[in-house]
Amino acid sequence: MAHRALASVAYVALWSAVGALFAAQSYITYSYSGTRAVSGLRLLGFALADWYVWALLAPAIFWLTRRFSFIRHPWRSAAIHLPATFAFLFARMELRVLVGQLIPAVRMGPAGIMTSMALQVFVYWSIVAVALALQYQRMYREEQFAAVGLKTQLARAELGLLKMQLQPHFLFNTLNAISEQVHADPEGAERMITHLSELLRHTIHSGEAQEISLGEELALLERYLVIQRARFAGRLEVTLDVDAGAMGALVPNLVLQPLVENAIRHGIAPRASGGHVEVVARRDLKKRQLLLEVRDDGIGLEAARARRRSASNTGEGVGIPNTASRLRQLYGAEYTFTLGGRPAGGVVASLALPLHDTLMVHHASGMHRPSPYGGVVHGA
Repeated sequence: MAHRALASVAYVALWSAVGALFAAQSYITYSYSGTRAVSGLRLLGFALADWYVWALLAPAIFWLTRRFSFIRHPWRSAAIHLPATFAFLFARMELRVLVGQLIPAVRMGPAGIMTSMALQVFVYWSIVAVALALQYQRMYREEQFAAVGLKTQLARAELGLLKMQLQPHFLFNTLNAISEQVHADPEGAERMITHLSELLRHTIHSGEAQEISLGEELALLERYLVIQRARFAGRLEVTLDVDAGAMGALVPNLVLQPLVENAIRHGIAPRASGGHVEVVARRDLKKRQLLLEVRDDGIGLEAARARRRSASNTGEGVGIPNTASRLRQLYGAEYTFTLGGRPAGGVVASLALPLHDTLMVHHASGMHRPSPYGGVVHGA
């Protein structure tokens, strides 16, 4: 209601400003022409009476322009507006005479009204042009909203595909780990299958959620680690160093599992003595970031790459590229992801994510609004 009142005031003010401008022009013209002094207030009254009549007619012209749009049917619209021009000029003349009868101070006869026909035709088509410009503006805004909606849908679809790609990869690798134990340790393999079923139930329960709390992500990771510890039979040690205040922070669903899997598969598994993986989570309240690290003391980045090359496997697998793509889709430029060697040996995967928690309100799209792509990925 307040918006309509404000719009009405602005509308009247606009036409008043046009009338005042023409009154000032007339006053200056009379002053320089040597004509006897004419009252500025009288000229302002005449001008406002003229333009307020157009203010009354303009909404009807706007409606006619929308009803017979030049955008869809230009020739039909022109055929409508040409006779409409004269109809509105006649209506304008009648209204102007009526205003003069109601307010004698601004009375003007038909002859005086007809002297500015060319200007009145120009005014009519100027109103049509403004109405047409507003139509184009509205269409542009609708297209922009549609484009944003489409971009959001595409981003969500791509995230869904990346997540679907990651889940079979994780499942197949876990099944391979279990199959290695079927003959050597049947009971252990059975326990691993039980833990895998719990892990799958948790994954299904998370549904289409692209983000979950760090606490939920660590619970999912722990189920995966139970399987890996059984597989390595004492050769794998995993520790969690997590800031308790960070447990409610939101992280991408299944973000830690592929990083830990990468550390175990390429860093720890090639060593007969096994190794140690450490997961660290910290909050940087000053920068509003969640800092995650997955560290291992395995064979190192270069040695792992050399093993892949010797095995004629030049690809990077699924986990790391998939994680980088999901982070880019979710956070745009508002994250960093680095993968590099440690001075003491092994590899560290580091993430810095925007710090959001489960109490914060998400965007209506159900995900963080994508920024222009540009997250940093080193050494992957």
